[in-house]
Amino acid sequence: MWSSEKVKLELSREHYTQKVANYANTLKQLIVSDDIYDNDYDAGEWLESQSKLLHLLQSSPSLTAQQQIIQNSIASQSKNVKRLFTKITENKLKNADESIKKLLKSRLMTQLEVISADSMQLSGIVQQDIYNVIKRQVLFILIALGVSLCTLLYGSFRLTRVFRTSLKEIKTAFEKNHSGSFQKITLSNHSDEFASIVNAFNGMNKKLSETTVSLEVMKKVIEDKTRVLEELSNTDPLTKVANRRALFERGNMELSRENRYHNNLSLILIDCDYFKNVNDKYGHQVGDELLKHICKVCIKEIRSVDFLGRYGGEEFIIILPDCDLKGSIEIAKRIQHSLSENNLIVDNKKVLKVTLSMGVSMLTDKHKSFEQLIYDADQAMYVAKEKGRNRIEVSGTHSIH
Repeated sequence: MWSSEKVKLELSREHYTQKVANYANTLKQLIVSDDIYDNDYDAGEWLESQSKLLHLLQSSPSLTAQQQIIQNSIASQSKNVKRLFTKITENKLKNADESIKKLLKSRLMTQLEVISADSMQLSGIVQQDIYNVIKRQVLFILIALGVSLCTLLYGSFRLTRVFRTSLKEIKTAFEKNHSGSFQKITLSNHSDEFASIVNAFNGMNKKLSETTVSLEVMKKVIEDKTRVLEELSNTDPLTKVANRRALFERGNMELSRENRYHNNLSLILIDCDYFKNVNDKYGHQVGDELLKHICKVCIKEIRSVDFLGRYGGEEFIIILPDCDLKGSIEIAKRIQHSLSENNLIVDNKKVLKVTLSMGVSMLTDKHKSFEQLIYDADQAMYVAKEKGRNRIEVSGTHSIH
């Protein structure tokens, strides 16, 4: 009954994660199927689904610490999605430029994709937990049965003097099993009563010797797998720098640290100029190599305490702890200069020259969230685009060529 309750809890977690994923997909479908900027667009169905998702997140079953971290990320992203959707649908952004509308809708879809990805990761962790729970319960039952069998055999061996020798030999064999030495038993006093037991024991030993690994080996395997999973969940598969999820985790952490210690916190948002033209002219494979090349240049020029992550597409963000605007601009200039001096070689002969448009922002009292800091850097980056690209623009009043 205890094992059943453990499995039942894991199954309830699995059912919960599937419902979260379904709601996220429903929200995406409602955005894709209709034009949210249309005056006739009814936001009620979307908001109703969003409210159901938030209610579901608040009434989740008991989760493990690792599952709770992902759950908190989904809840945070859901609130951000609702705020962005409300901002879009309140006045339909009638006077806004089409590119801004497209950008806001794209951001809305990106955040919904992040929720879907997190819910899929949560589902994967829950499924692995189900497997582990069942495995542990089966092992527990087998151990209990094995101990019971040993007790019954011990009582039988005490019935006669002949059986005492056999008992000693079998007991020795069990002791060797306990130490990890799976050896075949050969009885000194053969008896039909013990022959079947010995054969079964020897067969069990053979299987155990083929499948059993030591506790240390198993622990190392689990640690290696856990480390790989953590790296995969926080790393962009193409550029090998931090992905969007890890970027927001680090950004919120630095924001909390700044609020405690009142240090400077700056941010650089980088966009590769005319990246689409590179893909169209050279192909997506060269485009991928260009993104990796840009990351290598940035890593070379930033400090060890700085944090580089892929924000999306050809956009990257550098988080700069304990760094003011002057220091941020200096780092941005170094990246521009290094990229101009280290061009990407295509097919061992063609030199691919690219430039970057950068937006810089520094945390102030008006910034209440990491997203607002990104927003200011994003606006500065678009100013750099509008002024001819290959520029550094600072949120506020600064302008750098």
